[in-house]
Amino acid sequence: MQESSYSAMTLVAPRTFEQQSRILEPLQPHEVWLRVRMAGVCGTDLAIYKGNYKVPLPRVLGHEYCAEVERVGENVPASWLGRRVVSEINNACPNIKTNENCSTCGRLHPNHCPKRTVTGIIKADGAFAEYVRVPFATLHTLPDEMSDEIAVFVEPMAAALQTFSLRPLSQGERVVVIGAGRLGLLIIAAARAAGAHVVAITRSEVRQQFAMRFGAEAAFAPNEHTEQEIRNVFHGQLADVVVEVTGTPQGLSSATQWVRPRGTICLKTTAGIPSEVDLTKIVVDEIQLSGSRCGPFASAIHFLEQTRIPLEKWITERFHLSKLATAMKAAQQPGKVLVQPIFD
Repeated sequence: MQESSYSAMTLVAPRTFEQQSRILEPLQPHEVWLRVRMAGVCGTDLAIYKGNYKVPLPRVLGHEYCAEVERVGENVPASWLGRRVVSEINNACPNIKTNENCSTCGRLHPNHCPKRTVTGIIKADGAFAEYVRVPFATLHTLPDEMSDEIAVFVEPMAAALQTFSLRPLSQGERVVVIGAGRLGLLIIAAARAAGAHVVAITRSEVRQQFAMRFGAEAAFAPNEHTEQEIRNVFHGQLADVVVEVTGTPQGLSSATQWVRPRGTICLKTTAGIPSEVDLTKIVVDEIQLSGSRCGPFASAIHFLEQTRIPLEKWITERFHLSKLATAMKAAQQPGKVLVQPIFD
């Protein structure tokens, strides 16, 4: 097969991208080359970019994306060529075609495979490039009617749904979401769709407005009266579940104050910033801590097809990939920033 080159934006040090020319190398039998159509900037990208979340560099970031199948390995059906797809980011034993599954994958937990690579994060380059190489088994075909812009939300929507896969919600339960940013809004939508009553806590007035549009019953900034404001919404009660999505040192501490005894705090940030928390309160109130990360793509695609949430209005800016550093700065403000692999 003829060699071709492509451009990639590589993070060579914190806050430092380098535009590089790469070669479309020969594929392993189980792999595909994808031509990236659209990618999104998420909190994990920002944390790695700033150096708060330590991963080995250099690395091409980007794991929220949609793409088109450009080349296939010899074990991949040719019928996949040209399909518009999204790709799960954990590349574990079942999809990297090792000789046998490790014990973790054998227990059907491939997202925690000790041998895994993670596209755009750990030992595998991501989608802030014209092309990305992934295992075929990670692919999911997109519905024709789903736009590229909405498809970018499949990966974070899957992460949002995973929150309540590990801690299922019952109809009418009370949920507080701390942080109504890119992931927080999707968690609000997931909780509301599950029949919960939702309060959003965020300092940004823009995010407060969007939290209400995504399904929150109330949204306000944190202050010394936040606990009482939560009780006012929940008829005198604290939250059954508090989801912490800010990644700030104060987030987990605040969560312990706003959850009821025997309630659950769900942690959803990979910002890499240590937090101090009153462990005595967690023990005395028998509060459960639930961490969750990646989730089911098929469920996320179905959710985005069936649930009307104003994702397009949350998209604030689009950048050529060559302007990725500028996109990173823009992504620190409210809204969703998208990048496209079009170079000047």
